Amino acid sequence: MPAPLISFVVPCYNYGRYLPDCLNSIFNQEGSWDFEIIAVDDASTDNTLEVLERFRDPRLRILRHHENHGHVVTVNEGLGAAQGEFVARIDPDDRYRPDFLKTLLPKFGQHPDAGLVYGDAAIINEHGDIQATGTDQVHLGADFKGNELCALLTENFICAPTAIARRNAWLEAMPIPEKLAFNDWYFNVMMARRHDFCYVHHVVADYRVHSANHHAKIVTNKSEEPSIRYVLDLVFQSKDRPEIERQKQKVRGRVYSAQYLTLANKYFGAGLRADARRCYREAVTFSPAAGFSLTTLRRFAATFLEPPTYRALKNVTSNLYLSRPTRSQK
Repeated sequence: MPAPLISFVVPCYNYGRYLPDCLNSIFNQEGSWDFEIIAVDDASTDNTLEVLERFRDPRLRILRHHENHGHVVTVNEGLGAAQGEFVARIDPDDRYRPDFLKTLLPKFGQHPDAGLVYGDAAIINEHGDIQATGTDQVHLGADFKGNELCALLTENFICAPTAIARRNAWLEAMPIPEKLAFNDWYFNVMMARRHDFCYVHHVVADYRVHSANHHAKIVTNKSEEPSIRYVLDLVFQSKDRPEIERQKQKVRGRVYSAQYLTLANKYFGAGLRADARRCYREAVTFSPAAGFSLTTLRRFAATFLEPPTYRALKNVTSNLYLSRPTRSQK
């Protein structure tokens, strides 16, 4: 059989309740696209396999693990099996908009040097209800084409289900290192070291936020922090093209600081006060300016306090901020 134009890779583990929504969003893409779906069931204990087998469509290939191997092995296997010229990876709790391919795929023809094309995402809850109509805070409502490595090192602003990339760009970044707690940011960063990206300001996917989110789990089990440090150290200890290398090294301190500040806030929100305190200190060590924020100072102080005392402090500082004279009052 000739290779399809597009491969969708769906790593599956115990999200059977969301899986029909995800798969139907692929099968219902507008236009007559030649695609395959590779679903890798990582020994799910729910009805994932039953749901997959219910879709009797030859474009769906099911790879099954009889033992759970984790997301790294699952994603590596799915991407390795993809035959399409262009490959998209989506988690089974997310879904595409019907015009995902129609919106993004033509950009590869317009920009032959673009390795990855992505759009905006809406946020949905566990029931599929829209919670936010868009998430872009980087491109401010405008399309973009260029290198995004430095920006991505500071923050992963590319939502996985909004992106599609050339197969060779995926292969250059593979395999995902063992024990890495995530794969989306890793792939985005690795691809950005070699390729320009293209952003289309249009919502092309729905990202589902719920209590069982993988990204919520890796905060509380503390596997995200060493994974972030691994990726940053890997990038900054490696050499890139001269123009990329200069830009990268210029923002090194700011990048590490921003990542530690994000981790500190996540730990703080999860009630892990000692870890939050440590990461606030790391953020200031890499960039002293990180400590000038009133929110950062308040939260750092709160890591030494019991929750009721912190809430009282927060109320006081909030009232002080609200009572400041505005420019028109001065």
